[in-house]
Amino acid sequence: MIIDGIAEVLVGALIDPQFGLTLVLGAGGVLTELLQDTVTLLPPFTPAAVRAALPRLRINRLLGGFRGKPAGDVPALVDAILAVSRYAESQLATLAELEVNPLIVRPAGAGVVAVDALIRIGKE
Repeated sequence: MIIDGIAEVLVGALIDPQFGLTLVLGAGGVLTELLQDTVTLLPPFTPAAVRAALPRLRINRLLGGFRGKPAGDVPALVDAILAVSRYAESQLATLAELEVNPLIVRPAGAGVVAVDALIRIGKE
């Protein structure tokens, strides 16, 4: 129902046995499996680290405005990614997995919308 989406992004949080909490950013929605376009971030999760990771994604071209489309609301995307990381950090004792997919990036100034999310609690 979001008709002005610029890009769909996947934001995931996983507990890696070696590195602890990691964030995964990538192409979201139906493009997740098709493009396999992801980057993994290790702590600390900062605005600068998230902004530096986005250009490593192929879908970043969509965020900058592609083929006459408006640019996406990258500041809102960065804020949303950091909110996911803060939630994951606050739930480390019980969190097994967290995924927001898709997170729809709207035009600059219009924000982002989380359409679907999965939170799996419990250590295996």
